[in-house]
Amino acid sequence: MSKQLIFCLETNKKANTDWIYIKALLDRVYSPDNNVKYTPICMGSKQRYNARETKNSIKESVSMYPGDSYVLMCIDTDKLTSDPVQKKEFEEIKAYCDSNHYSLVWFNIDIEDVFQGHRVEASSKVKEAANYQRSHKINELDLSLFQKKAETQHGSNLMIALETIFKVSE
Repeated sequence: MSKQLIFCLETNKKANTDWIYIKALLDRVYSPDNNVKYTPICMGSKQRYNARETKNSIKESVSMYPGDSYVLMCIDTDKLTSDPVQKKEFEEIKAYCDSNHYSLVWFNIDIEDVFQGHRVEASSKVKEAANYQRSHKINELDLSLFQKKAETQHGSNLMIALETIFKVSE
């Protein structure tokens, strides 16, 4: 059965850095499959998870695809453990994902820290992501980083979310 995975990303359309990292991981882990379509949606920031534009983009992507669609809301945890405002925001996004049957995919501390092993200044994100892609650094990455079960652990739950989706659709 065909399926579409819709990745809602914090990045903006011009930079598209989050998609560079996630697509590299998908290409490394999964063989090309004509029955699986990956659709990135750039939200611009995690605060736009429930913005009209994000909702419309999801709705349009789902309506244009004949198979099953799964939404993965991909966000950075940032200072989740030390900032009560960010903790509250994370909980709100989590509740939103639960109520809409979306998969919440988190990156602790952020996507660059998980993929690159260090934080990246905002002004360097595009350059660093392009270098990461060009040098195939994804092949050096320990995939266990993407099988974390708690958002307070360094890493991500991306592989757990993907495995759940692929099991459901079998």
